[in-house]
Amino acid sequence: MEPNALYVVKKYMENIMKKTVYIIPILLLFLSSAEAQVKQSFGISIGTTFGSYAGADFGSTYSFSFPYSRYNDDYYYNNYYYHPEYDRHDFYSPLIFDLGFDYNITDYTAVNLESSFIWHYGGRPSRVYETGEIGGISYIDKWDNAQMFAVPLFLNLKVYPFGKSRASFFISGGYGMQYISESMDRIREEYSYSYNYPDYSYLVGSSSSKKWLNGVKASIGFQYPLSPYTTAEAEFKVTNFFPKRNITSPLAMNTSTNITFIGLTTKIYFNF
Repeated sequence: MEPNALYVVKKYMENIMKKTVYIIPILLLFLSSAEAQVKQSFGISIGTTFGSYAGADFGSTYSFSFPYSRYNDDYYYNNYYYHPEYDRHDFYSPLIFDLGFDYNITDYTAVNLESSFIWHYGGRPSRVYETGEIGGISYIDKWDNAQMFAVPLFLNLKVYPFGKSRASFFISGGYGMQYISESMDRIREEYSYSYNYPDYSYLVGSSSSKKWLNGVKASIGFQYPLSPYTTAEAEFKVTNFFPKRNITSPLAMNTSTNITFIGLTTKIYFNF
């Protein structure tokens, strides 16, 4: 081997040794944290979820929405084009706050009890238009201002296929119940000379209901040790609840056969 080649190999090996000096302590810290967390039996978690309802009337009404201060509700109905505008100051919806409790049975299994608080302030319901005329003034009635609040509660089994001490990937599934309440307003818009913009709009009725539903959950995720007593978790989940249909009700939770939610949850666990 030529002298220049020997010099290159020598410098290469020196760089590897220098990097190893830094990598080994980090790896040992990671492994010791993971080992310490396996020995912890209990974990309490707090977190949040980014996601959306999907499918059926409930999904179209309560899909993910961004906040906005003003929006146009353009629609074409009864051979006329309507262009009403509304002022709104909504939050991101749905807003979700998560709580959980884990009990580690073995290195491969854990029981998880979790609950969430879900708010949606910007629902877009099925309008169900009705037209009429009073005193020479035409009007259109429609549903608007849909809102919902839900509290799901699940009991899940977490399975770590490779062992939690080796790889923190998990598969989870469970059964649960959900309390849900929903409301929406019946709005009347009056039109006189222009069919593009309403002259006046006001509340003429409302509908609301609340109930308990049965449902299931499936998810996959992984955990990452932050310290011997704290863990970060990311979980992709799908939940589904099964309401009983009531076709006489305008509420999305009564006109849907499934209430499906898809989301990504991030949590911090405090281990004991």
